[in-house]
Amino acid sequence: MYRRCEDLVVCDLDGGSALLDLNTSTYFKLNSTASFIWEKLGDRPMDADMIAEEMIQVYDVDKAVCLPDIQNVLKDLAMAKLITDQP
Repeated sequence: MYRRCEDLVVCDLDGGSALLDLNTSTYFKLNSTASFIWEKLGDRPMDADMIAEEMIQVYDVDKAVCLPDIQNVLKDLAMAKLITDQP
């Protein structure tokens, strides 16, 4: 289960989002898919499978196609310390 880290400022952009990490003063730009994932993590802690279920309800995509991409985005967000993995 992943959740957003605190101390981040989010700004919606046309087709995505920008995040500012207040601890490091680092900006991150998210495309529309990563922004969708980011939004879903604001609702409650979720894992990749749960996010994929949400995504297939909104977009015309197969779960088998979107799940690896979601896992990669989650990995990238975690490496950037924008989200945390919680048990």
